[in-house]
Formats: sequence, structure tokens, C-alpha cells
Amino acid sequence: MVLIPYRINVLSVSMAFERAHTIGYAQCFTFKRRLFNFQGSGKPDPMLDASALNNLQSMCPNMDSSNSNLAPLDSASTYRFDNMYYTNLVNNIGLLESDQALMRYPETAAMVNSYSTNSYLFWNDFGTSMAKLGNLGVLTGKKGQIRMKCGSVNL
Repeated sequence: MVLIPYRINVLSVSMAFERAHTIGYAQCFTFKRRLFNFQGSGKPDPMLDASALNNLQSMCPNMDSSNSNLAPLDSASTYRFDNMYYTNLVNNIGLLESDQALMRYPETAAMVNSYSTNSYLFWNDFGTSMAKLGNLGVLTGKKGQIRMKCGSVNL
């Protein structure tokens, strides 16, 4: 495991903050390749639950005009901050490929399983991670940047 200052376990922090995907929506273009052309196969992601696949394909048909349609990040409890996000991953109905990938690796899959069945564990880890990250400080001026896209460093 990688450690950063203040002895924060990066895996625990990132797993706890994945929880933010329990609330909100994603535009179809961000995940549509999972529905129709997973990894260039011309087929859907074989790990995606068949019922979820049908539902998502109806919300996001394979045409450019559906790219801006919205799908809930957590279809089980769209407006609640709860542990259903992790249950969705266990059941192979995670919306984003990057989220569902947590089930591919034994260490992260074990954490997903634990969070899906033990909300107290998640809340404890989430609170601890928030407190530790709050002590890291913010990079300002030329040492930091506000990203234009959260998944990419500004060029």
C-alpha cells in the first residue's frame, strides 16, 4: 500500500471517497462504451448485470443524441448518501467502469464487500479519511491548480 503524508492509507481514502458516487448523475457519453462497445469488442461489458444493461441502453441509446442524457450514479438510492453504491458494485450494476473495476482486485473487492454489508465501517472510514485529508492543506498559487476536468491535469 502507498502511504502519503500524515500516514493516510491511500487505498482506504480512495475507497471511502468513491462513496461520493452514491449521489448524482453521469452523462451517457461517460459510460456508453460499456453498453455497446466495451473495450472495442462491439459488445456490452460482460460484467454488467443484464437487467441493468437493458435499463441503461434504454436511457442511453447508441446514438450521439443521447450523449447528454443522465443516468443516476446509484440507481438503488439515487437521493440518499448510503452504502447501496457498494451493494451495486457487488451486484455488478455499478454505472461507471472505473467504479465497477474495484471488484476486479482482491484487496479492493474485499473492501467493497465489507462496505456493502457494514455501513458503520464505511461511515467510520469515511469520517477518518475526511479528518486526515482536512489536515493536508491546500496547494495554492503556482503550487496547485483547479482542474478544468476532474480526471485530468490541466495542460
